Parts: sequence; structure tokens; C-alpha cells
Amino acid sequence: MNICNKLDYFFETLISEKNFSLNSVDAYKRDLMQLFKNDLNIDLTVITENYVVKNLNSLKEKQTSNRSIARKISCYKNFFKFALDENWINNNPCVNLKTPKYVNKLPETLSINDINLLLKSSKIADSKDINNIRNNTLLELIYGTGLRVSELVSMPLSAINKNSEIILIKGKGKKERLVPISSSARNATINWLFFRDKMKTKENAKKYLFPANSNLGHISRVQFFNILKKISRHAGLINKKISPHVIRHAFATHLLSNGADLRIIQSLLGHSDIATTQIYTHVLEDQKKSLVMNFHPFAKIK
Repeated sequence: MNICNKLDYFFETLISEKNFSLNSVDAYKRDLMQLFKNDLNIDLTVITENYVVKNLNSLKEKQTSNRSIARKISCYKNFFKFALDENWINNNPCVNLKTPKYVNKLPETLSINDINLLLKSSKIADSKDINNIRNNTLLELIYGTGLRVSELVSMPLSAINKNSEIILIKGKGKKERLVPISSSARNATINWLFFRDKMKTKENAKKYLFPANSNLGHISRVQFFNILKKISRHAGLINKKISPHVIRHAFATHLLSNGADLRIIQSLLGHSDIATTQIYTHVLEDQKKSLVMNFHPFAKIK
């Protein structure tokens, strides 16, 4: 079995037995090919602990973050343990690797005013242009639901019910969750459906809410990222780091700052571990500090 077949077998196992998402599998694939130096004829037995350590040291020299290195080490450990179990190798070169510590940092978020500027900008263009209507709906949905970008662009048409204020999402690990949809996002979606129904689409695209004439059948993550960049420039937010992921964070941050329960936010985001959601508690901490300092005797001294 050559390395390509071995990798395919490994990835199939991750998906079928460990419920890995396609995004996670893609990340593993990139990490392993970087380790193998894109050599599809590599002999796994030549990869020693020293080989792996040298590779990790070279990444550190390139100032790769501890978070990225930790992910790569997790990938290597999973793969070589699997390889050992399958008798592809006699020794696991990663058994002694230690994962570096890192702090989960919340990416830059957007204020409610920033979001309003984006939404307003997406509506300014010709309201009868089908692409503009789609773009506004995409933006309304990602902020109104907190969906992952992959969940948004690949959303099936069947997930939307015109008479319901809840949508069914299939997220990471094929886990399903119910997500309430904001009234503005719902109205935008109903408006989009009116125009979408008039579109001529390929057979493989008919099942998607946002169809496209591509192999995917729906618009891609990169396409939406570019749409978002265009809208942010039009809104005058060129100095802000804006991405689908940042808007998802804004959704969670704004909910928490307005009193939503952390467990509910965890459910809406589709986080399996509450610890992943707890990075948003910095919002409340900042608010508490600000509130307390207002009572400090020196607060009013200028």
C-alpha cells in the first residue's frame, strides 16, 4: 500500500470512526504532507523522532504559533499511532513529543455599529440584483445565527422553512442542532428564496440554499470571503480584520454582552466543549472592570 492509499485509509477512519469534519481532515492532510515534504513515495520507516523534532524546530524558526504546532503534533501522534496499529511501522516516532502550551485568544471582534454598517452596505446596492440579494442574505444569516462559514455556504434548501423561526443545521461530526434565526435574517432569506426559485441551476445545485454552477453545487467559502471583503470596503471598514469567522465571534460576543447564557451560546455555536465557548467570558470581565472603576474615587478626576 503506497503512502496515498495509506493516507486515504487513515482519513476515512477519522471521518467514519471519530466523526472528523472535512475541514479537520484537510488540515491533517496539509500537516502530514508538510511533514513528508510532499514526497508521495516516502517510506514511513525513515521518519524518526529526530526527523519530526527537526521539522518542528524549523517551524518554530519561522515563528509558527504554538497553537499551530500543537495541532500538528496532535495530527502526527494520531497518524503514527494509527500506522503502528496497522503495522506500517515498528516504532512510533511521536510517542515522546510534548505539546507546547498556548492561550486561546479571541480574534478581533466587531462592534454592533460595525455590523450595522456592513448590513447597511450590503443593502445599498440595487435591491433587484440577484447577487446583491444573495450577499445580503448570507451576511444576515451568518450574523443572525452564528453559523460556521462551511455550514452557511453548504446549507441545504430543506433546512429552511418559511413558516419557522428555527433552522436545522448539520455541523461538525455530522451532529445536528436547531438554531433560531433572527427576524431580519428570516426576512432576508424569504426575500432571497423568491429570487432563487427563478434561477436556472444545475442538477447538483438544486438542493442548496445558495446554489452555484460549480462542482460543489453551492458557493464556496473563498467566494463568500471575497464577497465579505467587498462589502466591508464599501462600508468603509478597510482597517478592520473582517472574515466569516470574525462575524461568528461577533454573534457570540454580542449575545453574551446582552445577557445570554453561556450554555445557550455553546449550543448555538455547535461547540461540543463548554471550554471552547468560555473564551467569550472576557466580554463580561471587561464590563465588570469598567463598571467597578466607575465607582473608584479617582474615576471622575481629570
